[in-house]
Amino acid sequence: MVVVAWVCVMLFVQTVTAAPARSRLAVLQVAALPPGVPAPAPAQVIRGEMDADFVPSASTHTPNAMESQRWYRLTLDRDWHESSSPVLSFTGAAYIPITVYAPPAYRPYELWFAQTGPPARFSRHHLALELPHDLRAGQPVYVRIAADNFTRQIRADVTDMATYQSQDLNHVRLVTLLSSVQFTMLLAALCLWLVLRDRVLLYFFGYTGLLWLAQLLMSGEAYELPGGWLLVPLGPHALWLLIVLGAPLQFSFIIEFCHLRSVTPGAARVLGYMRWPFLGIALLLCFPFAERMNLPASAHNWWFSISLLWALGAVILAVVRGGQPARIFLIAWLPQVLLNILRLGQVLLKLDLPSWLEYGLPTAMAFCAVVLTIGLADLSLRTRRERDMAHHLADHDALTGVLNRRALVRRLHEAETQARAQHQPLALIFLDMDHFKSVNDRYGHQTGDACLRVVAEAIADELRPPDSLGRYGGEEFVAVLPGTTQRHAMAVAERIRHSIETLPVHARGHTLQTTVSIGVASLLGPADTVDELIARADAALYRAKMQGRNNVVADASLTAVAS
Repeated sequence: MVVVAWVCVMLFVQTVTAAPARSRLAVLQVAALPPGVPAPAPAQVIRGEMDADFVPSASTHTPNAMESQRWYRLTLDRDWHESSSPVLSFTGAAYIPITVYAPPAYRPYELWFAQTGPPARFSRHHLALELPHDLRAGQPVYVRIAADNFTRQIRADVTDMATYQSQDLNHVRLVTLLSSVQFTMLLAALCLWLVLRDRVLLYFFGYTGLLWLAQLLMSGEAYELPGGWLLVPLGPHALWLLIVLGAPLQFSFIIEFCHLRSVTPGAARVLGYMRWPFLGIALLLCFPFAERMNLPASAHNWWFSISLLWALGAVILAVVRGGQPARIFLIAWLPQVLLNILRLGQVLLKLDLPSWLEYGLPTAMAFCAVVLTIGLADLSLRTRRERDMAHHLADHDALTGVLNRRALVRRLHEAETQARAQHQPLALIFLDMDHFKSVNDRYGHQTGDACLRVVAEAIADELRPPDSLGRYGGEEFVAVLPGTTQRHAMAVAERIRHSIETLPVHARGHTLQTTVSIGVASLLGPADTVDELIARADAALYRAKMQGRNNVVADASLTAVAS
């Protein structure tokens, strides 16, 4: 939240300080060659032979043509007297090449959003060029703007170097901050996936990663990255491909994260079908005729608007039906949705992109990434806890909390393998509660359950962390003691017997004493097995019962082998 608040402050400062001194600067005047005039050679234009054909424009917007290049003649209404040089910038050009012929030499200077080469003086926020400091009123600057697939409004502007660099630096700071936030959330999601292997994390990483790369392409920062030159031949196709492929991944994430299939199955099914047309739109990018007709962009914008509204309705319905993940997602996603709708409207209506929307959308995307990453972490940890709890319940006895028979036998096999590999002893203690049936018959099963829990706790208190304790049968317990000889196991068993003998059991208003009979056995030679070890401990337990109960008896096999 602190990061988001700081971003908002930066955005406010950026907006307020956008151009406070423009009214004091010289005004840029624009004139254009009419579309009907045959395209002249650059030499004709810069010699002034075409000056009489340029028609003044009341706006600084320079609409480029679809079929052919356009020429413009830019002049100032008065001499430049500012302390720093003038900077000519073009907004909205994106992937349209612009050639500027500026005095005094009128040599061509290429401006292109995706150009690579020596480090640029300015960011790619605008296509910008420093003009001569002594630029006079009426001294022409000729501009040639290449043809584009559809008519686009490009705004030309002039400001002083100090102001432009200040605004450009603020832009770079803000873009870098927002990109860093998104990239950090991507790394967090990737780390979570590597640990949990949850599919919803892959969807989040996929769609957020594609949108992050698209944002870098829109700001031009992607071309500054290592290998960015590989994207140059693709032009705007790379951007559109990222945007189009990111949409179905985003809707897949919404379906999975918000549990729409279980909360709103009908809406989830329709949203699932709405993902497939985006793949067809991506295929349209491969056909030049579709690009010339602007089909991919128009189809994506309209279909994405419809899908976005449907997804928003499905999420709201899931929130109404009590979906907690959907509530988290709605909080994170709603600002981005609203700004996306405004952005699509601005594109479809061919309006200028305002500063608050230009920076507001990536800010909303960064906010969404932060909140969703936190939500994913919480959801993943909750899932992990539930999974661990399920595993714990599968391996532990529900009444006493010790290992159940299946888990105990598995643990005993592991201890036997380790003991043989490390040439260490292994002992087994087999315990049975004396006269337990009479406790149930006299005091009831709840009192008997309380006795089982107390006895299990007393046994566990006498064991070490490496030891394992499990409930083998109704009132039978088995303790596995790795690295313990039979003599030491007898001492442990005696401590357990004495502890239980002196332990009062309080249950349902009754206080009673209980005792246990114990058999102890140890792992013998290489031919010995786990089943035989349990059988020998059980036989020793039986002899303890026959000798009057409440005592400890050792398996005699070890003594026989030694003799």
